[in-house]
Amino acid sequence: MMRGTFESEKTLYLFAPNNVPKPLAWGAYKSEPDKHFYMCDFYDMTDDLPDIQKFCAIVAKIHLDSMGKSPVNKYGFQITTHLAYVDNDNSWSDSWEAWYTRALKRMLDEEEKSHGPNEELAELTTAMFEKVLPRLLRPLETGGHQIQPCLIHSDLWPGNVKPDAVTDEPIIFDSCAFWGHNEADLGSWRAPRYRLGRSYMKEYHNHIPISAPVEDWDDRNALYAM
Repeated sequence: MMRGTFESEKTLYLFAPNNVPKPLAWGAYKSEPDKHFYMCDFYDMTDDLPDIQKFCAIVAKIHLDSMGKSPVNKYGFQITTHLAYVDNDNSWSDSWEAWYTRALKRMLDEEEKSHGPNEELAELTTAMFEKVLPRLLRPLETGGHQIQPCLIHSDLWPGNVKPDAVTDEPIIFDSCAFWGHNEADLGSWRAPRYRLGRSYMKEYHNHIPISAPVEDWDDRNALYAM
């Protein structure tokens, strides 16, 4: 887990060195080999929401600067990372639909493992994979439309971005990075409890236009919010 964190933060740091704490090391304690650590530069931060213009500009810059620079020009990541305790299947995929389908299946499998089978959820899952994902994700890469993999933080909620206590610059941390569709980073902003919402999304899209087909944007955002 800590190796994945280190690689994730190291990659993000390459594209935002002024806004991501520099990763320093990871490893196991000599006295307790089963316990691991991750070390990075320290920042004193406040608990306020990040400045909307600064934050959205930084996120958009990470996406733009990394777009098309996936190591193998595919979707995924070079190592397993963890979203909380769930290990992500980051195997490389040629299409965004294929990668996202596999990633969502991994999360739903973990849900069933934790809480047991549920008939209603099983029906909804079937509909999700057979209808919703192809309908919303396939048009991004077909019909003359095209997207490129860019670096995704994947957990951009207010708990993982705080203003620097001295400079007020947004500091972004605790990523679970992968190379994916840039709009996926906006999914968590949809949740009312995170207090980001449509004003932040609108500001972000002042830097990067909505992907085509534009009319699918709200439904895609709802999907990415899952």
